[in-house]
Amino acid sequence: MREKLAVQDIARKMANDPSQVLPTLVDLAIELCGAVAGGISIYEKEGEVFRWHHLRGTLERFTGATTPRNYSPCGITLDHKMPVLVQKPERVYSWLVDAGVSLPECLLVPLYVGEAEPLGTLWIVSEDVDHFTDAHATTMQELAGFTGIALQMLRSEDRLKTALEEQELLTREMGHR
Repeated sequence: MREKLAVQDIARKMANDPSQVLPTLVDLAIELCGAVAGGISIYEKEGEVFRWHHLRGTLERFTGATTPRNYSPCGITLDHKMPVLVQKPERVYSWLVDAGVSLPECLLVPLYVGEAEPLGTLWIVSEDVDHFTDAHATTMQELAGFTGIALQMLRSEDRLKTALEEQELLTREMGHR
């Protein structure tokens, strides 16, 4: 039942305050899965990095930080195009150790806008190993999928608005001639 309400929360944000869709997604994922932290890693093609956005909980201080595309759980998540569960990733990724971060367990799901365009990943952290279940992964996939559709609709709306403004400008210019 709460999952259905979560989708409705995201839909409401999309209609009333689109800038809050992604932060709402993170808050709902943390709440529904009993996590202590979470965020979204947006993939930046130019630098081949993920930038951390909308961080909540124990990792909030790292908002804006980057991780390498080819050396991170986020990269693995996009490579596999499915949820990834990692336990104590600091054993593999030295940049976590350098930042003084210990993550007992982290669940990541890909976040797509459109069918093939990766936006990045939605991820949540537990303070205990073996906390996350298949049900948590399914819940996060459903939330991320719906959010991706919502973001695609917003992008389409923005493109349409821009096209209409350009057409209006062209019409005014032709009217002056």
